[in-house]
Amino acid sequence: MSAITLEAAQPIPASPSSLRARCSRLSVFWLAEDEVSFYGLPPLLMKVSNVAGVAVVRSCAEARLLLAGEDFDVAVIPLAVLPDVLGGRPRRARPQILAMVRQGEELAPCVAQRYGLAGCLLWDEINVAGLSGTFDRLLRGDAPVPSRGAPDLLGRLTEREHMVLALLLRGMSNHQIARSMGISIHGVKRHISNLLVKFNCSNRTEVALVAQRLGLDPASRNPRHLSSTRT
Repeated sequence: MSAITLEAAQPIPASPSSLRARCSRLSVFWLAEDEVSFYGLPPLLMKVSNVAGVAVVRSCAEARLLLAGEDFDVAVIPLAVLPDVLGGRPRRARPQILAMVRQGEELAPCVAQRYGLAGCLLWDEINVAGLSGTFDRLLRGDAPVPSRGAPDLLGRLTEREHMVLALLLRGMSNHQIARSMGISIHGVKRHISNLLVKFNCSNRTEVALVAQRLGLDPASRNPRHLSSTRT
């Protein structure tokens, strides 16, 4: 297997399973798309303070082998080859998967949900500061999704859909949402049906999971989106 592997002086403990509980530094493997990335990424990643170990591979087959071993905390997979690497793979807690998104690509919520992505990062923001920030958010339990890496879903919602989503993310039932908003249960169901279409999901639970995974909670994580909703 063609791979470049580097380790820092302090190895990562094997347990417990939580990233935050385990340590403040991560082991990372990266599927490189070209020779420049293959040779350039390892020294760059080892300059990131919260990275303890690095492996960079060239092929999808090699990436699948590393995923099966579950020896890494984080795996970075190019968005274009996610189906080749993750297709048919059962969901696992480790490693957490980040999609690497190039300019012009868009991480659809259904893709994030299908492959259980922890978030994404942008190719043109791959530098020491950007990677450190991304891995810090992972360690805190946040979804690292740059604003250009995911579609502006909240900006596509009406004001009522925005409110329903916020209440849905609080765990409210349809009847509770109806009482909170002062509308009928049929009105709530209509708004949720619209959310299913816009999020490309089959049920309300999937909508909530996708929104949380992409960091789209309108009530807390991304208040800047509140001003972008439409009535």
